[in-house]
Amino acid sequence: MASNPFETHLEDPAPSYEESLSSTVCSKDSSKFVPSSSPSLLLPTQLADTRTYRINDILTRYVDPLLFSQGTAGLYRTTFVLIPSSVSSLQDAPSNAYTTPEEPQVVGFPSTEVVKLIRLRGEENAMEFWRQPAVVAELDSGFKARLVGSGHRLHQPSVSDYGGPRGADAAPTPPTVTPATTKRSFWGWKKDEPKDVVIVDRKLGWRSPGEQAESGSEKIPPGLVNVSIVWKDVCLRIANEMGLYESKKGPALCITVEVGS
Repeated sequence: MASNPFETHLEDPAPSYEESLSSTVCSKDSSKFVPSSSPSLLLPTQLADTRTYRINDILTRYVDPLLFSQGTAGLYRTTFVLIPSSVSSLQDAPSNAYTTPEEPQVVGFPSTEVVKLIRLRGEENAMEFWRQPAVVAELDSGFKARLVGSGHRLHQPSVSDYGGPRGADAAPTPPTVTPATTKRSFWGWKKDEPKDVVIVDRKLGWRSPGEQAESGSEKIPPGLVNVSIVWKDVCLRIANEMGLYESKKGPALCITVEVGS
């Protein structure tokens, strides 16, 4: 008759201290790692999923509400300044129990520009993540896809609305300068004729539509939406513990949304 495997035999020796300790450590370590039945995701797939999730989270949590407020406020142009969480110089000002930190002032933008400051939180929104070209490219394409999906029509700045070449295709014509001729006076001294004055147009003030297109500040047709995303060095005026303003600089991701009027 076979013996019961669960029956306790008194003649079995008790385990030593080292054996019992090693078995306890193995049981603790094995509880931390649970093997998955499904194969792990490939690294490119995991990176793409993480990138898409974080971008959609930022657009849903911050950008979409600000776009709605832009429409209700009647603003045709707004710039959203996204400050990564690891840029400590542009984060919240220090506060204490007696003072409340004031809203920082964004410096370096035109006075007519409406700027909305967005401070990102969490380790997932650090500078190391948002400065990657693939992240910025998907943020641009994902944001534009959202606008198109909601019925907006995008403006394509790469296509000239005036039919003329722009940028590198339009080579400027260098000014023609006639060489000066030298004459001798009655006393034998050399006398130069007055040279042609070359006038350099600084293009100040009003510009024609064609010049606006060449300078990148062309007028957007009514009903179209233009989106531009670029990294910039942003300067903020932040109040310190003494109530004095300090100018602090740091990199930020600027999203400009302009609607043609």
